[in-house]
Amino acid sequence: MVILLLSTILAACGKGDDYVTPPEIEILLPYDGKAYGYGDTIHLQAELNHYKVIQYVRVSLLSVSNIPVLPARNFDVNEYNYLLSASIPLDDPQMVNGTYYIQVRVGDGESESAESVKVQYSALERALVSVLAVGKLSVSEYAVSEWPVTGQLSERFRFQGDYSGAAISSVNRQLYTAGRITGDLQAWNLAGNRTDWTVQAIVNPPLEYFYHLYSDENEVFVSDRDGYIRGYTAEGLVSFRSQAFPNGKFTRFVRLSNWLIAVFEPFNGVLNELIIFNYPGGTVFRQVQFQGGAVHLCPDGNEGVLIFLNGDATSAVYRFSVPENTMVELRRFPFSYISKVTGPSGGNCFIASGNELWWYRPATGSTVRYLTFDEIDAVQYDALSGKVFIASGNNIVTYRIPDQVSTGNVAVQGETADLLLLYNR
Repeated sequence: MVILLLSTILAACGKGDDYVTPPEIEILLPYDGKAYGYGDTIHLQAELNHYKVIQYVRVSLLSVSNIPVLPARNFDVNEYNYLLSASIPLDDPQMVNGTYYIQVRVGDGESESAESVKVQYSALERALVSVLAVGKLSVSEYAVSEWPVTGQLSERFRFQGDYSGAAISSVNRQLYTAGRITGDLQAWNLAGNRTDWTVQAIVNPPLEYFYHLYSDENEVFVSDRDGYIRGYTAEGLVSFRSQAFPNGKFTRFVRLSNWLIAVFEPFNGVLNELIIFNYPGGTVFRQVQFQGGAVHLCPDGNEGVLIFLNGDATSAVYRFSVPENTMVELRRFPFSYISKVTGPSGGNCFIASGNELWWYRPATGSTVRYLTFDEIDAVQYDALSGKVFIASGNNIVTYRIPDQVSTGNVAVQGETADLLLLYNR
């Protein structure tokens, strides 16, 4: 009896005088490791028990880094014993493959406890939704039309001003356009068919204000007359600002790992520069001079970019390695001038030179003449479907590689200034 009493006292002392028994949680559904896919619904059941009144329950879907993936769901309980039932629809197309945790957190106002169960998720397969075309209607008016993969062409919206370029974010469901002198930077909401936000151009003719536009899906970046590259979030907040480079302009840039790699062309200089900015700090990490005009930049792995250049009566593609700080020529092309490039993507790249479209494969160096047109105003390649979209005048023609027979075409309003591809995620 003495030994039993002593052990009871020691156990109580071990927990401390302030020890509070937390609520008990038993997750009944789903079972640990259950697999789900896009469009499925997770049905959650959990038994909650406590000697005090349970005030609230919070259900969250967390990544392996303990970051919330979907908005948490909160329940007011006010009971001692409670059978929790909840549904979590997996309808976010931006969720990626991987392991996630369903966390049930319970509290009584003084103490709190949590239990989790692991689930596996298969993401929505990425697929092309539509082709967007920017058509020039007049000197100061443009129209954006959408050509769905399965559907009819329709006009989405129009904008005023001149035109510097366009970019798209399938993740944010936004199309970005900017002018050179009079056109604002505009973020158009493709889902709601409205303008989300704008950045006004500072008009001072004949000086240009916006030079180049680029989106890495998460943010949109634009270079301006003040010598900056600025990045904006989907909400229009400034997320990046580079170190200023006056007396020149940034004509191309691309995000790679922890860098923003940009081409700077001085107004009074022979050599152009490749500027590697730290991201998101905006400070200069490296600078490399090169000769020629950059037409296109594309990431190549996590530490390099491909640079397509026009030189004196020649054109070539180089690879720049950030860690090694080297720029190596990969291929000198059999044509003298590059006007447009799409890719490389999925091992394929298409290059417009005059009225010819060339098919280039970086892995082998193979370069062959693919098609010839009266003119090539824009070109895009979708690696998922193997389709090439070519704009010539007001027509968009589709080809599926390696065939050289058109699989479809559509006429748009005005002369095509740009083509962009919209994906489901």
